[in-house]
Amino acid sequence: MTTESANLYLKEGEKLLYSLRGLYKRYGYRPYRMSKFEKYELYAGNKDFLVSDRVITFTDTNGELLALKPDVTLSIVKNASFREGRKQKLYYQENVYRPTGSSRQFHEIMQCGLECIGDLDSYDLFEVMQLAEMSLRTVSADSVLSFSHLGILRSLLLLLPGDERSQSELLHLLATRNEHELSALFAGRGWRSELLDDIKSLLSLSCGISQLPAKLLQLQLAWLSPAVFDELSELSLLAEAAESDARFDFSVINDIHYYNGIIFQGFIRGISEKVLSGGRYDRLLERMNRKGAAAGFAVYFGILEQLFPVRAVLDADVLLLYDRETPLTEVQSAVKRLQAEGKSVSAQRCAEGSYRETVDIRRSPNA
Repeated sequence: MTTESANLYLKEGEKLLYSLRGLYKRYGYRPYRMSKFEKYELYAGNKDFLVSDRVITFTDTNGELLALKPDVTLSIVKNASFREGRKQKLYYQENVYRPTGSSRQFHEIMQCGLECIGDLDSYDLFEVMQLAEMSLRTVSADSVLSFSHLGILRSLLLLLPGDERSQSELLHLLATRNEHELSALFAGRGWRSELLDDIKSLLSLSCGISQLPAKLLQLQLAWLSPAVFDELSELSLLAEAAESDARFDFSVINDIHYYNGIIFQGFIRGISEKVLSGGRYDRLLERMNRKGAAAGFAVYFGILEQLFPVRAVLDADVLLLYDRETPLTEVQSAVKRLQAEGKSVSAQRCAEGSYRETVDIRRSPNA
């Protein structure tokens, strides 16, 4: 089979993975490989970072408790080396094992993504965000990357006294854009009404990253951290030069226990849930006693599979039919001739399977 025909018959998911790996390599990311399992303690201490707190475990021959990996980022952070002025740029293509769907049964899920860890600056953060946007476009032109900045939310939370329960309720209502319940929550907690107005203004704000600093100035958010505004201003300049189409969405909220800066989620028309998620996660590094900063994202192939059409897989390009009366040297010669034409050949005595064409060299008229 020629290279062209081989690419033609690659599964859709495999072709997409090939394209994404090529994209990440062009930006200096190198592949990261890991074992199918890790020590269970790595996941037990970070269950709130995982999509599900259920993990498949087993006992090794030495009595150590191991787990089939439900996540890749935790392993990368655990094994990363940190040196001042340096950064590691890694991409991965790994299977993870976790419950999915309404049945919550365990599945083996392909996940592809990248991590940039070390002494990061605004260029690194924007590059990760840009690669997330480019990854979505590689999947589908009808896609959007929605982003926010947890620094905005944290500046706001400092002004809203309350327990963890009220904070969780607030985050849920923001993520679901439930303004009616937000108003009830503010009234019930006695929180300042002007802050509720600011939240509603942020929820209604929709713009590209290059326009965001100017829009925030117009809202006159006196409580917003200057450091957050400065970072967004740097990112906006890079976004304008790159012609980014990423859209600001204040309802984008990734786990605030780990993420601390720019965050984003990717969506594709025809799929109701996010197919990509990521952002800056310095807090995870701190929790694992690591220095430096980190940003990355994952593309969820388990969700993307519904985009890929089901196609019959060819057994070979050519079915070469022969029978007991056909000289074997003739079969051998026909196989070589067809292979010389760049075709794959399956020599068979019966016509079963899926092939592009059939060559019949049978001698018996009753075959």
